[in-house]
Amino acid sequence: MASLPTEPPPAQPIGPTRRRAGIFIAAFVALQFLVPLTYLVRDDATDDRFTWRTLATPPAQTCETRASLQLFDGARQQIPLRQLLQEDWVRYVQQGRRAVVDAFLLKQCEADGVQQVDLVNRCDDERGTRSYSLRCGGERAYETTRTAAR
Repeated sequence: MASLPTEPPPAQPIGPTRRRAGIFIAAFVALQFLVPLTYLVRDDATDDRFTWRTLATPPAQTCETRASLQLFDGARQQIPLRQLLQEDWVRYVQQGRRAVVDAFLLKQCEADGVQQVDLVNRCDDERGTRSYSLRCGGERAYETTRTAAR
């Protein structure tokens, strides 16, 4: 039986093609490292959705959060957060995630007769007390921060 003819080996890439391929691979790998690091420069430092901390068990909740509405007639109403929001969203509000806090306050302003919405987070740790207030008709909540005295 005669042996079958074999194919010649593939041609080796020439200099410029090899260099372009190397640059493309290096850029791709660098991009894979740099994109996840963008969370470090975000406005909301408490947003840890893309970090390794999301795999750890969350610390015990040490914050008390209260929200209230001020109506045009001067009356104040407490907002039952746990009845309005799903538990994870309550936790995001307690953590002070700006996007969630702003969305919550804007949603509460949609009700008839609401002049202002206030949200206060009191924490037993280094976060201290954070107050968010939105006069209805505005776009972003005004935040005041007071660190708890130890």
